[in-house]
Order: sequence, then C-alpha cells, then structure tokens
Amino acid sequence: MRYPLVGVAIVFGIGIVVAGSVGHRAPPWVWPACAAAALILFNLLRGRPAARRTALLAAVCCLGILRVACITPPPDGLRLRAPLLRQVEGTVVSYPSLGATSVGFILEPDELPWRLRITWFHDEAPIGAVHVGDRVRLSGSARIPEPFDGFDYPAYLARQGIFATMAVDEDGLEVIGARGLFVRRWGDRLRQTVVAKLDRWLAPAESAMARSLLFGDRTALPEPIEAAFSRTGLMHLLAVSGLHLGIFLAGAWWVLRWCGLRPRWAYPIVGLLVLAALWIVGPRLSLVRASLLFAFLALGSVLADFGWILRRTIRSMNGLAAAGIAVLAMRPGALYDAGFQLTFAATAAILVAFSPPCNWHLRLERVAGRCGLLHRPIQYGLTLVAVAAAAQAGAAPVIAWHFGALHPFGFITNLLAVPLAGVSLWCGLGAMLVSGTPLLPYATAPFSYLLSGLKAVVLLLAGIPGIQLDVARWMGVWLGALVGFAFSAAVYVDGGSSWTWKSMSIASEGAGPARGERLRRRKDHPTSANPTASLSRPGSSSKSPPRKRSPRD
Repeated sequence: MRYPLVGVAIVFGIGIVVAGSVGHRAPPWVWPACAAAALILFNLLRGRPAARRTALLAAVCCLGILRVACITPPPDGLRLRAPLLRQVEGTVVSYPSLGATSVGFILEPDELPWRLRITWFHDEAPIGAVHVGDRVRLSGSARIPEPFDGFDYPAYLARQGIFATMAVDEDGLEVIGARGLFVRRWGDRLRQTVVAKLDRWLAPAESAMARSLLFGDRTALPEPIEAAFSRTGLMHLLAVSGLHLGIFLAGAWWVLRWCGLRPRWAYPIVGLLVLAALWIVGPRLSLVRASLLFAFLALGSVLADFGWILRRTIRSMNGLAAAGIAVLAMRPGALYDAGFQLTFAATAAILVAFSPPCNWHLRLERVAGRCGLLHRPIQYGLTLVAVAAAAQAGAAPVIAWHFGALHPFGFITNLLAVPLAGVSLWCGLGAMLVSGTPLLPYATAPFSYLLSGLKAVVLLLAGIPGIQLDVARWMGVWLGALVGFAFSAAVYVDGGSSWTWKSMSIASEGAGPARGERLRRRKDHPTSANPTASLSRPGSSSKSPPRKRSPRD
C-alpha cells in the first residue's frame, strides 16, 4: 500500500466512533483480547496479504475502542454537586486566555475527579496575575453548561474532561503556590510579558488582533471584528495553525539553507523553533497537528539525508495520518470537534492536490513555464491560488456541517487576506524578538499599520452581499461528495487511468503528467516520437533510403 498510515488512521477513528455506542457496554478486557486475537491471525495468515491487512485493521479498530473505553466517565453525583460549589482549590492546567475584562483557564481541582472551566471577571483583566501551573483558591458560583445555538456545549467540554463551568468575581481568586509544569509556566510568563509590552504600544483593537494572530487568543477581540472574520470565512487567520507555522518556518528554512546547512542539520534547528512556538503559544490543537506533521516529515528527511532510508518513501499523507493518530491517542474526543476536523480536512485537501495523481504543482509549473522571465513570480502566485482553493475545498464541508454556513467567495477573500496576514505575522514576530529592547516602539509601528489594514480589508469584505450563506446541515455531506468528485474528475481528465497508487516512485511523481503526455503523443504519432520505429517494426512496408557508397565500395 502506498499510504498505509492513512488506512490505519481511518480505522482507528472508526473504532473511536464505534466505542461511543459499545465501548462501555462490554467488560474492559474484551477489546485487548480482540486486538490480540486479530494480531495472532495476522501472523498466521502468511501468504494471504488481503486477509492479513484485514486482521491488522481489525486490531487497530479494537485499539480505538479500547482507548475510549479506558476513559472513566464522571460519577453520577458529580453533576448534582456542581451547583453547590462555592469554593475550590486546584491547579491551573491550561494557558490562560486574556480577555478585555476576563481571564479564562481550566482548573484541575484537588478533590474532584473532573475539571472545571473558570472565568475570572475583572474590570481590567490583569495580565500576569495567573499562569499555568499556579495553585489557586477560588470563590464563585459553578453551574452545569447548557447547549446554545444548536451547539452541544456540555458534550464539547466533556470531551476535554470538564464537567462544569465556574464564574469568579474580581476578588475571588487567590494564588497560593505553584505545582509542577515549571517549563510550561516559563513559556506562559514569556507569552504574557510580550502581550503586556504589545498592549502598551498598540491600540486596543490592534492589540487584540495581535494576540489572535500571534498566540491564537481571540478572547479580547471586539465582537464586530470577530463577526467580520467569521462572516468572511477567515477565522483560521486568528487561530495559530499550520498556516502560521508554515509562514514562520519557511523563512527560517530559507535562511538556514542560504547559510549552506544540509537538511540533516537544518531540520533539527527548525525543529527547535517548532518546540519554541509550542512552548510560548501553548498546545493548541491546530498547532500540535502542524508540529507533529513537521516532526514526522523532518525525521524522514534527516534519515534520507544520512542515506538510511529512500527519499521516495517519505510521503506527506502518511505524516498527516500519523499526526492524526497521535492526536486521537492523546484525546479521542477531538475527533468530534470542529477544530480537529477543519485542520485535518484542509491540510489533507492541500496534500491530495499536490500529490499523485493530481500533481497540481506540475501543471502550474507547465503553465508558468510559458511566461518567460516572469515564470517564477507567476508560478508562486498560481501556487498560492491553488493552495487557497484546495484548503477552501477541504474546509467547506466541515463548516457547512458544524456551522450551517457557506462562503461562496471564500476563495477570493483568502487570496486578499492571507498575504497581508503573512506580512503582518512576520512584523509581529519581529516585534516579539525586540520586545525587551528600546526598538519595540519602532517595530510595532509597521505592525500596527498592517493590522489596521487587515482589519479594514476584512470589514470591507464582510459588507459584501452574499459573502456568507446560511445552509442546512446536510449541505456539508453534499459538499464533501462534490469535492471528492472534483478531485476524481481532475485526475481522470489528466489521464489518471495511467496512474497507479501501489507502484510509483518519486521519479514518476516528478514526471507524471509530462510523461503521460509524451506516451500519448508517441501512440498517436509513432514515427514522430521515434524516427526509426517503423524500420525496426516487423512487417513494416517502409523502406530505408539507399546507403551512399563509399570509395572503398
């Protein structure tokens, strides 16, 4: 199989879904026993590859069910106890969200088996008052969350191990110490220090956008701006994801390669930058996915550079599938979250578009090659268009299913806003690097102008009639089928029948459509493809021209 981990990830996800209905109804020992039996069959069925694959996938499915069955459900009396909670002590286990008038975080209580989601209200939310790893004593009122606007908020929190929410007044929080998590606490302190310095030199709206763009924290974002980003389908710009990490790492990679470092040394250095981003920003799902994908691809590239594996065995789709398996193994409930589905669907669509048999990059290269001296910038522009189109195609079904919205101009809005957001991100990173120096006011000036421009563009786009359409939930299924049909049609139109998924090397990936085109041309005009073909063909009626006699004859 060309992409074995993709099948493993899909079956593992199926196991998680099945576990929702049968996981806790059977004794816990049933699922490891079934997995062991399937693995025994896998070893016994030698010489029968189809049966062995089936047995292996059955074992993976059982492991997915087992992973969910191992999660302890909340005690029955815990929900009844929540409205009675007035005081609680525990440890902050998440990076606090810094809003304009509130601070939000997740608390792990000392005497309760499940977690609480805390919102600490304040007239002017103090930055640096609470950090991850702090032990706090809280006084407030807790309650069981309720669904709203068709969103099952209690189920969303339960998948994160949270059973209730708690509102805390201004004087209801007291830091009483710290427990573990010291490395994360340093990262959180650094993040909040940078936020405080940016707040000093940026206007409130631009400061809130800077927090969203750099750290993925939208808590302080004014409601009209957040609504404009949502209406235009550009909310992914305000959530630190693979787009942000890719923009950051592309520049770092270019610098390292310009310095002459080989991949075996460049990838570990870039990997340290990825760890630094996770350390400062926090383990947000989209950033974790992008980091895991980079880790798997970087590991393969380093091994290939040392000559220990073949470079053609490195495939991005397998890396994405491995990242999905790792995320679901850590938090199985993420499978049902819109954030997980969006980040993996958009990334998968991009990888499918730029991998065999689609190979959009080769088609764009052929188109740009006809433009002479301008082929480089034209190819870059076309690639940006293709990436935006693929990401929009992958995300549209998920957005329609979860949010009942369709953005018919999302492709255009992304083309207008993503380059501006990329330049803003680089200016913001520069401001972060000099945040502890007297150069900060000079670095924040262009950053502020770019954020103001991005805000103006998004607000302008949000006013276009029809920029967002309300659709029924079933439209997500229809759009998913349409996207699959579009990719299949693109393969077929380009001669996809000549492609095979099981036997294809990197060389064929690089010369795919061009090679197929040459074969078709050779079939239609055999003599033009090989002038001597008719001479060597048995039974050919063509005669060779008389040989010129030499003086020796």
